[in-house]
Amino acid sequence: MTSTSRRALTALAAVAPLVATLACGGGATPAADPAPDTAGTAAPSSVRVDATDAAAAGIETATATTVERADPLDAAGRVTFDERRTARLGSLVEGVVHEINVQPGDNLARGAIVVQLHSHVVHDAWALYFKALAERQRAETELTYAKTSESRAAALVADKALSPQELERARADVNAATQAVAAVKAEITRAEQELAHYGITARPDANPLEHEDVPVTTPFGGTVIERLATEGSAVTPGTPLLVISDLSRVWVTAEIDEALVGRVVTGRPVTVKAAAYPGESFPGTLAAVGDVVDPDTRRVTLRIELANPGRKLKPQMLVTVSVAATAPRTVLVVPARALQTMDGETVVFVRSGADQFARRAVTTGATVNGAVEIVRGLSAGDVVATSGAFLLKSALAAPAPEGE
Repeated sequence: MTSTSRRALTALAAVAPLVATLACGGGATPAADPAPDTAGTAAPSSVRVDATDAAAAGIETATATTVERADPLDAAGRVTFDERRTARLGSLVEGVVHEINVQPGDNLARGAIVVQLHSHVVHDAWALYFKALAERQRAETELTYAKTSESRAAALVADKALSPQELERARADVNAATQAVAAVKAEITRAEQELAHYGITARPDANPLEHEDVPVTTPFGGTVIERLATEGSAVTPGTPLLVISDLSRVWVTAEIDEALVGRVVTGRPVTVKAAAYPGESFPGTLAAVGDVVDPDTRRVTLRIELANPGRKLKPQMLVTVSVAATAPRTVLVVPARALQTMDGETVVFVRSGADQFARRAVTTGATVNGAVEIVRGLSAGDVVATSGAFLLKSALAAPAPEGE
């Protein structure tokens, strides 16, 4: 046996009688709650320890004090896509997937053609376009003839060889032909816009057989995240085809307790850390604080936006976030070693008399440099047991001796 083990056993042997003494009523007596327990015998909530036993057991105390803290708010988070830089491409038309040019993980530039769709709507649009071109040629010819007839009628009326009514009729024909030309030009524009909607540039000299597919292009540069269709698949308007995202920036979502919402405001700097990169941090900004509390968890969602150099942060990666404090705040603290756990709740032992300690449940906050924030359960000036608090817990939890 090593010397360290011998010292540990010696210390344990020295303390054990004190615990037994506290538990069995030698130097400390558990005291019951003042209020009676109608369901049976009340569990003790305090323990008496005289000064001699307290000194022998190494029980020390500290006073709950208020301090100014500007500690950050920490929370667990998850990396997600930046939805402003994510595109879920879908089919514009009813048809068949003719060709898919990319695979998940491919990096694409803005405007890259990723899918070609074959659809009858393209043939219909080309037919309307060329029909409108033919109608324009006919309408322009009729307008030219109407203008010639008007000029001839005007000359004959000047020579008194034709009635003025015939001149008015000729002018009406010119107006009608002009309106017909305008209507046909509108049809051409509509056909051009329809083809442009499908990603096709209409030209009078174009060969429809060379432009019968509908191209699907990327709205910005990014990475192919998902491929949701295969060549030969039948599609309808809105059928998902690909998911593309620019991973140079990402979002991180985190949740905090509703009681902490008042400590965060948008625009504050945030530090993000991932277990995959020990010692490395990623700066970001708190972009949004949720407006709705989850009814099940009573938590509020935060959204952090940050750059992603080298695309190290992967969507769905778990991270920790630290939101910078808005301003120093006054908090009540006690040493962290004063905390004990009994019956599933966090408690401390508060000196309630010269030789008595009472168990009291507390709600805690963040721990900084060994001092834990007490949100609820203590007041400034309360004296709590620190070293030796476990012995008080053991004495309080010990069964009463037989015969008592």
